[in-house]
Amino acid sequence: MRNYNRTATDTVRNNQLPPPPPPPPPSYSRKTSPPSSSSAGSFFTAIIVIAAFSMLVYTLFNKFAGTSENGSKNGKKSIVAGNKDDKGIKKSDSKIKNLSVSIAPSLIKEDENIPPEQLVYVAQKGKLKAQRIEDAVKFGYSIIDLSDDFAPFIFTDGPDTPNKYRKTYLNLANDRTDEEGKPLKAGDHNYAELYGIIPSFGVIARRFVEDDSKECFKKLNYKYFNQANYHVTYVSRRDLRKEMETLKKEAAKSKKKNSYASRRHRLITAKYYMVTEAQKRLKCEGLLSSYSPGYINYSTIEAIKDFEHKHMIFGWGILSGDTRKGFGRTPLENNYRSLRRAVRERIVHNLGLIEDGSVNKVKGLSDEFKDREGKSQRIPNLVKTYTDIFMKEMGLETPEKALKFFKDLKGRPFERMKVAVKFPPLPDYYDKFNFSVVIDRGDVYYDAPFDASGKNRFQPVSRRPRLILYTTWKGQKVPLVRWGTTIGGWRSEFKDGKEYYAYKESDVGPRIWKDIFSAPVWIPPKSSPPSGLLRSHRNKDGRWITRVNREEIGPSYLSAYGLVAAHHIRNRSDSGKSIWFDNGIRTHGSMDYMSIMRRHSHGCHRLHNHLAVRLFSFILMHTDHKRKGQTKLIYTRSFSHKNKDYKIKLDTRGYQFSLTKPIEVEVIRGRVLGKLKQPFKGYLPKPGVEYEKDDPNLSGEVDSTDKSGAGQGAAEASVETKIKEKEEKRSDEKLLKSNRKLPPPPMGVKPLD
Repeated sequence: MRNYNRTATDTVRNNQLPPPPPPPPPSYSRKTSPPSSSSAGSFFTAIIVIAAFSMLVYTLFNKFAGTSENGSKNGKKSIVAGNKDDKGIKKSDSKIKNLSVSIAPSLIKEDENIPPEQLVYVAQKGKLKAQRIEDAVKFGYSIIDLSDDFAPFIFTDGPDTPNKYRKTYLNLANDRTDEEGKPLKAGDHNYAELYGIIPSFGVIARRFVEDDSKECFKKLNYKYFNQANYHVTYVSRRDLRKEMETLKKEAAKSKKKNSYASRRHRLITAKYYMVTEAQKRLKCEGLLSSYSPGYINYSTIEAIKDFEHKHMIFGWGILSGDTRKGFGRTPLENNYRSLRRAVRERIVHNLGLIEDGSVNKVKGLSDEFKDREGKSQRIPNLVKTYTDIFMKEMGLETPEKALKFFKDLKGRPFERMKVAVKFPPLPDYYDKFNFSVVIDRGDVYYDAPFDASGKNRFQPVSRRPRLILYTTWKGQKVPLVRWGTTIGGWRSEFKDGKEYYAYKESDVGPRIWKDIFSAPVWIPPKSSPPSGLLRSHRNKDGRWITRVNREEIGPSYLSAYGLVAAHHIRNRSDSGKSIWFDNGIRTHGSMDYMSIMRRHSHGCHRLHNHLAVRLFSFILMHTDHKRKGQTKLIYTRSFSHKNKDYKIKLDTRGYQFSLTKPIEVEVIRGRVLGKLKQPFKGYLPKPGVEYEKDDPNLSGEVDSTDKSGAGQGAAEASVETKIKEKEEKRSDEKLLKSNRKLPPPPMGVKPLD
């Protein structure tokens, strides 16, 4: 079985993975000689052979293990590091000293006899021992690189093909600079984990220590967020004050203590208190400078979003769901979750793993395979299993132990740190991978999401789009992961100087992945609305400016293509003729993390950025490929918007990997619902835009009985906003009607104070 330990500097030579390490030494039984004969001579000969062979094994064992012939005082021997003290070790006997320590890395001493690039710390039951990498690998240990200069495989350099985004990735992960290369100010951080930039261990260590020293965290009411069963969204201070005054008057008039006005008043009071506690938390975390207690304004919403980004919480910037739960956890608990996620990503990227349990217990999908012996085995959740083992061997099973670990650190140990851990063997199908991909579009509506009057259509969906990665091994199609993705739908499109709505379909049928681009660049098509290519924000002087949205174009973790993209190529016509057709469909990462399985794309299949990085790094680590390096591009585009001219200039498409054997991708049609059974060809008018009566772009045929969007419509964001507002209103009404008691805020809390 091949070993897939890799570091950030590993490269694929001659399109081949590095040769496997030698297997661990066999276990020797007492019967190492042939069966004895009845003769006395044979018996004594056997005795001599056994003794000689035992001495040979003993000598070799000591040589590999780094021990002297005397062993340790307690008689125990380790197959990892020597057990004699420094004074008892002769240079001729061993070059490795006994550096076994408890979980206090500050006590780890560098061994002058082991070059830094060969040093690894073997982790066993909370203890670390210094060892050479080659020796640890010989005895079945896997190497996990925890260094701050580690990057996933897709951001590694080739021998002659440096990856331009590698430096940017490392600067972001280590809080050195922003994405433009500008140094961060003291106290500033890159909270980009939701966008696929995993914080380094040096950054996580600082979070543990700094948060532990803040007294303000000890004064917060964490339990209140766990008791609350409501959410809080934006409401202006004036509107809230007006409503509270009205409710107080109505409650005073009512004879019933449990009247609607009284219940509503208590609900708003409880929300006010929760917002105040959240603001205290945000200020203590350095995410909010000043605020009006109890009122959610723009700065508070932005701070809540930063909180979500810091702790990788998928949310909308409002106090609800997982975001509210995040506020209900202590900083130590949140930091521990960050540590586990960082460990998880280092393991999958060092060892080339991907199975995360997403294919288990899925209706209609077999999660078993037969091993070499023909026995049925369930596809394991290697990601969780290996992460749990690593945390246990490092002695990091609890947040408290992790805090002690980081507080004991001295200097900057993560500038260069590799850890060796022994994991269970990989599944048999890791011998050789033969990948294929299936993308199920799920439930599809070709009807517009609004009618002629602009009213939202109810379009229920039970099957969401999914991407499944398979490997074929010994005639078995083994699913490895099953992740949520997106498909095309109704989107804005620019044509002849105006914006319309058009249906952007995801192509159906067989395709291939041939080229994979790291840190890809999105080349805006001519149909892209000029307004969508611009970004408005405040500059350092506080003034609003409008500029080209460089982040969306890329390379950037905020790019439309995220951090990595694979092109969908059609290489066969319906008649079987060989062709090469690129319709612009990609499977790629996405900065719009809340759109996955919720909204539509322009036809591409989006993945969360960290999963896209994981997927394509895994594929490249197990597939022969060629590094073509940083592609060259000459692209310029000039356009105008609101009487101002703008220009886009691009010089690369990204860092290109080309697979020797393309991966087959099958896009399944899915289940088409609604009245229209084929995509609408043409454009629909967009509300707020004036069109000529005989506009040639609005001549597309529409089912008159269906009226799918003819006339006034609503933008995707507007539709989603309306739906969300209705859900929030229903939630509040349901809460008021329920008999569930609200957690009372402390005495004396008054929203109008």
